[in-house]
Amino acid sequence: MKLKSKFAHVFSRVITWITEVDNEQPEINRKDGSQDFFSRLMNKISD
Repeated sequence: MKLKSKFAHVFSRVITWITEVDNEQPEINRKDGSQDFFSRLMNKISD
């Protein structure tokens, strides 16, 4: 397997794992209603 395809495979597996873990966790409501840094970053990436 080439290095680029190995990276793509590992990256895909990590994203799939994060998505599955995220679906299992309850939503966190912050005091002022704002999102944490990671949530804001992921929302910007997905838009």
